[in-house]
Amino acid sequence: MMMWKENISAIVELLSKVRFTVIFVGLLACALAGGAIVSVLVWHAYAPLPYANDEQLVWLRGSMVDHTGNRVMDNALSNVAAQYIATHDSALSLAAPVYYGDALYRDHVRQPKLNVTYTKPEFFTLFGQSLIQGRYFEAPQSDGTVRHEAVISECFAKRHMPQVLRQSGNSVYSLQLDQQTFQVVGVVACSKTEPQLYLPNRDTDVYVAFNHVIDGQAMALEHISVRYNTFVVGRTVEQLNRPAVTADITGHLNTEFRAGLVANGNAVNNQLRFDYIPLEQKLKGRLQASSIWLLLCAVAFLCITLINLLMFYLLEIKTQHAQLVLKATLGAPLATLRTAHYWQLGVIFSVAAICAIALAEIGVLAIAHFGQKSIAHIDWLQLNAFHYALVMGFSLLLAWCFAGFGFKQLSFDSLYQSLQAAGKGQAKQLPHWLSVGTLVTQLCIGLVVLCIGIWSANYFGSKITTSSGIEPQDTMFIVRHQMSWDRNEAAVAARKQMYLSNVQALLAHPKISAVALTSLNPLDTSYLAQISKYPDIRKQVTMHSQLVGEGYFSLLGLQFVAGKAFTHIETDTRQSVIINQAAAKLLGVNANDIGNNLYGRGEQPMKLLGIVEDIYSYTHGAPATVYYPHDFFEGNMVVKFMPNQSMTKYELTQALQQRVNTQSIREVHDLARHLSNLNQSAVLSFYSGIGLSFLMILQVLVGLYGLLANLAFIQQPVLLIKQQVGATRWQLILEQMRARLVHFLIALLIATCVTLGLASILPMVTSALFYSFVFSAFIVFITLFTIDFYHLRGQLKKY
Repeated sequence: MMMWKENISAIVELLSKVRFTVIFVGLLACALAGGAIVSVLVWHAYAPLPYANDEQLVWLRGSMVDHTGNRVMDNALSNVAAQYIATHDSALSLAAPVYYGDALYRDHVRQPKLNVTYTKPEFFTLFGQSLIQGRYFEAPQSDGTVRHEAVISECFAKRHMPQVLRQSGNSVYSLQLDQQTFQVVGVVACSKTEPQLYLPNRDTDVYVAFNHVIDGQAMALEHISVRYNTFVVGRTVEQLNRPAVTADITGHLNTEFRAGLVANGNAVNNQLRFDYIPLEQKLKGRLQASSIWLLLCAVAFLCITLINLLMFYLLEIKTQHAQLVLKATLGAPLATLRTAHYWQLGVIFSVAAICAIALAEIGVLAIAHFGQKSIAHIDWLQLNAFHYALVMGFSLLLAWCFAGFGFKQLSFDSLYQSLQAAGKGQAKQLPHWLSVGTLVTQLCIGLVVLCIGIWSANYFGSKITTSSGIEPQDTMFIVRHQMSWDRNEAAVAARKQMYLSNVQALLAHPKISAVALTSLNPLDTSYLAQISKYPDIRKQVTMHSQLVGEGYFSLLGLQFVAGKAFTHIETDTRQSVIINQAAAKLLGVNANDIGNNLYGRGEQPMKLLGIVEDIYSYTHGAPATVYYPHDFFEGNMVVKFMPNQSMTKYELTQALQQRVNTQSIREVHDLARHLSNLNQSAVLSFYSGIGLSFLMILQVLVGLYGLLANLAFIQQPVLLIKQQVGATRWQLILEQMRARLVHFLIALLIATCVTLGLASILPMVTSALFYSFVFSAFIVFITLFTIDFYHLRGQLKKY
């Protein structure tokens, strides 16, 4: 009974130590939560893929190189090349070409955009996509005929076609995707294990046969239409660990590729290269590259937290020394006191573990939310009962170690001596060398980590505040659903007339102030072009390109450094270009070159009409870009609304259909939101830097408070003797400050060496890192001497 009363008393005592309990629980919970999150990330990064024979799964990486062998395009794979390799490469026992596209669901009143995966039935076998109803679509027949059949996902069916899941008998359902109608023949189960090869299509709504994306009547164009959303995935034969695409297949596809270039009047001497990469690297490569560093950071953070908390705890337990000795003298068994102390720490560590689990769950949800657009399968992350038990078990183990170590620092030999020691700092202490070594180590880690945190906040803060060069507010990019892709004169004229009609319809709306033609989203970097200052193909530079119409630059607020914008004259002749500042620097041109010729594909001369400011985002930087007059091949538009106005996709579609009621809008993008997404990682890094700096300052405060208090306890008897023989209070304080200055200078020297090592790895941030280090040294210096002065003043008597 006495034991339980003592246990309850020890636990209740925590309520009277709010400062100690809150700081201890808060820091420990943060460290445990960080460790739990990182351990789940590391496990996820190296865990086997959830597919049969996952170690044999590969994906095909295609690239395009120029005549010098330099890579000019990644993910350069045409649909016809993907189909040919998947069909003819004997190194793969099972293979499927995959093209990720989208289509408008025309049967729906609002015509939503669907994610469509064009593939073969082998895809479902490779990745365990199980049918819950019907069958897979059929493969092409021997004469090349492809049936218009589709398999839909269960999630899509629940949202838009619930009648399919309730069908019975011989019911037949169909859906119209763009201009094609497909019969629904099967439903696959919703699953998070779908391989996210192309992140914009995270979850497939509809699966159709791959042959639907190959135009058999224009094979020359198909061979040169390389795409970044086309893949080949397959399972290698057991005898091959890392297969290679055979020279025969590569040679055949390069021959067809060059023939296609010639047929389309292109003299560029580029070639295609293919190689197989493990699928795990495609899906988890980026996460694996950073997981080890994350693990090391988490371990370092946990260690420094535990060291700081240990010092903080030792200071606290020494304040309980006299009380514990008195209880032992009055008859309380030492085992009972030790058990009560174990219970006390067990409760603290258990509460910290519960808080850590809650923080870890929030962290995992945040990572899954913010990382899903850049890291495949990040939404697989989840904590389960095993992780909860692991965190709780580790916490209780730490509690047992802390309690055992802390109790060993107390002496119960004599009541008088123990009470005197507890009051005069003569109790059993950590060795002086260990305390000083821990102090120097903590100062070093604090200096380096605080420096990195301050630098990170400063660096990413500057990136956030960098001007984008455009005015994205109240601006939207509209992707029209285009039905004609012919390049003949009549088709181009018809599309031009359609655009002019759409401009009139949109400008007549009271919410819209300006409209301009563009092929791509202003923040898209998909299109490439080669251009040079000289008529020499060997000196051509590859950069990004855009096709834009009149009023494009003024609509976006892009300022001209020199020259002028396109007018209808340049649009009609298409013999001029505009470049941005990054392209001008790359080509070595300036304002004096306005009016001179630049040379593009086939050394065709084009007049340099102007130089505009760069468009900047954190993800893409400020890429070199050349702007061409629009050729009316694509009818996409940018729309500027009146201040604080906007329109939905449905409203915009209705406005366009006032002139031509058959047209539709595929998707709309808010430029301000798009730019915010591109800068999102910089924003997260900025706040992470601030959080790291704050957490490090808190760690330094708690650790130094405990360490310096222990050192003050050790030195108190000597200081009091010196004070009694004539030394003044301020002389003793200055003496201790000089000793502490030596410790600080040693830590500063070590931290400087580490920081110089970081600067050698990242030479472009040397200056910023130096100022961050000076600032962090100032903060640590002030913190160290303020806390030390506080403890010394409290230990010295006033005479």
